[in-house]
Amino acid sequence: MSNTRQIVRQLDILRTLDAWRYGATLQELADESGVTTRTIQRDIKDLKEAGFLIDDEVRNRRTYFKLKNNLPPLNFPINEIIALTFIEEIGSPLEGTPYKEAFQKTLNRIRTVIPEKMQAFLEKAAYYPHHRGQKEPPFPEVFKTAHRAIKEHKVCNITYRAITTGQTKTYPITPFRFLYYHNGYYLICRNPKYDDLLTLAAERIQDLEITSQTFEPPDDLDIENRIQQAFGITLEDPMDVKIRFSAWQARYIKQRTWHPSQEIEELDNGEIILSFQAGGFYDIKSWILSHGADAEVLEPADLREEIIKELKKNLNFYKKT
Repeated sequence: MSNTRQIVRQLDILRTLDAWRYGATLQELADESGVTTRTIQRDIKDLKEAGFLIDDEVRNRRTYFKLKNNLPPLNFPINEIIALTFIEEIGSPLEGTPYKEAFQKTLNRIRTVIPEKMQAFLEKAAYYPHHRGQKEPPFPEVFKTAHRAIKEHKVCNITYRAITTGQTKTYPITPFRFLYYHNGYYLICRNPKYDDLLTLAAERIQDLEITSQTFEPPDDLDIENRIQQAFGITLEDPMDVKIRFSAWQARYIKQRTWHPSQEIEELDNGEIILSFQAGGFYDIKSWILSHGADAEVLEPADLREEIIKELKKNLNFYKKT
C-alpha cells in the first residue's frame, strides 16, 4: 500500500468484486482500472493479506475472482463499511453534536468485528478532509435542547453573544431548524417581537432554556424557499445581481453552481456574465471581493458602489505602507 493511487485502485477492486455477482477475471479488473493484469495480481495479494476473503474459480478455462463476506452478520456489506470509514473523516464538523456521537458509536460497533489487518487497510484508505476556517464546536446541550424545542414547538429563552457588538443578551425566540453552512451550524429562529428571521451561530449560543409556552409556525413561513433564495446564511429579500468575470476566471466560475437561479452569458472575448437572484448583501459582496480584479459588478448599482468603496479603502491601506 505504498501510495494513494494504489489504495484507491484496490478499493475499486473491492467494489467491483462486491458488485459483480459471478466474479471478474484479471483482465476485466485490469481493464476497469487501466493497469496490467500483473498489477491486479499484486493488488489481490495485498487485499488477501489485509484480511479480505477473495476466492478464485475456474469456469470455461477462465479464472474468476469473487469476494466473500467473512465478517459476522452486520447487515453491512463491505462497500458500506468502506463508505462509513470515509465519512468518519469528512464528519469532523459534526463535533459537539449528538449526531457525531451516534455515528461514532455505530462505526465502533462495526469495528469490533473487523479483523485488525482489515482495519489497518481501511485506515490507510481513509479520505483526508482539508478543513479550513473550522468553527469552534457548539455546546452539545444546545443541540439537544434546540432539537426538542423545534419538535415540540416550544418558545425558548436564548442567551447569545453577538459578534458585532461583543455583547451577550438573553431574549425569547421561536426556533425552526438548524442550518449547516461553511463548517458551522446556525439556528434559524425568530424573536416573537419581530417578523424578521434570525440566523444565529450555534457556537455563540451560551444557553438555551425551553419555556412552557408553545408557538405555531406561521402558515406563510416558507423556510425552504428562503434558504434557496439566500446566497449564504443571511435570509434577506432577493435582488437581481449581474457580475462580469474575466476570461481567466470564467473557466472556474462555469464549473460550479453558485446559486440555483444562476444564468451564464458567454461573451465573444471569453468573459462571462453571471446573473442570479439572491438575498444576502454582505455574503454576496464578500464573495465578489474574493475574486479581486477578475470580477466586476454590473448590477445592482448600490452593490457596485459598495464594492468600489471597499476597494478604495483597501487601496488606501496599501498606500500607507
